[in-house]
Amino acid sequence: MTSPAALLRRFLIGRRGSAAVEFALVLPFLMLLMFAFIGVGRLFWNYHIAVSAVRDAARYAARLPMTCAGLSGADQLHVQHLARTGDIDAVGGPLIADWTSDASVVVTVTCVSNAGGTYSGRYDGMADVPVVKVTASPPYVDAFGGLTGVSLTTFSVSAQQAWTE
Repeated sequence: MTSPAALLRRFLIGRRGSAAVEFALVLPFLMLLMFAFIGVGRLFWNYHIAVSAVRDAARYAARLPMTCAGLSGADQLHVQHLARTGDIDAVGGPLIADWTSDASVVVTVTCVSNAGGTYSGRYDGMADVPVVKVTASPPYVDAFGGLTGVSLTTFSVSAQQAWTE
């Protein structure tokens, strides 16, 4: 029979299983880091989609007939559909999952002075030039809930455009 001191000495000297113990200690941190990278990657991907959609909608809206008073109701609705779905008739689904409301897309028209002749082409001789601004707040649903530490529910993007030839 071996003495308890010999068993303890053998236990303290033995290295078998130490890699498994170290891996078990590090695994939760690595999993958290992996989920955080995926969550932040999805956030940047959705942000890029929203920025591109809003920029395209502003570019489209700038080419519509408008005055400093704004766009017509139908044109404004088309711009909202374009920003949210990528189609002016909203035939397809939303570009970002759960982005179901056109109300999250705001289209505003303001006028800027053309006194210095900054804007030419169709604006020659005009005192004021309409500039359209499209702002959107699409939803962001984190796939991993609160696990990653990202707690956004929406984010905002905007783009503005004047018709330039």
